[in-house]
Amino acid sequence: MKKLLNGEIWKAKLHPVRGSKQDGVRPCLIVSPNSMNTHLQTVIVIPLTTTLKDWPTRANISVKNIQSQACGEHIRSISKKRFIEKLDVASKVEMADVRKRLNAIFCE
Repeated sequence: MKKLLNGEIWKAKLHPVRGSKQDGVRPCLIVSPNSMNTHLQTVIVIPLTTTLKDWPTRANISVKNIQSQACGEHIRSISKKRFIEKLDVASKVEMADVRKRLNAIFCE
């Protein structure tokens, strides 16, 4: 089983989906705590996009020097079996911004 850690960015298979969720194979930021990632068969992720929007749910993330955004409005839990390959690791500053935006979403 792959070792998946908070703050890592992995290419993951998100299909099949229903409705307006992010679909396909795309980069995802792992936001679940490592204690959860170690013991469960699912991981909480935020899909990334290169379609940049000035939305309060979006946090800027650089993936292999490509400007992207974490789509907090599409947060979800996925099976560890959906992960394909590790792409990058978010910086501490990027993760702090993601946490701030998630806090605003869930604690509003």
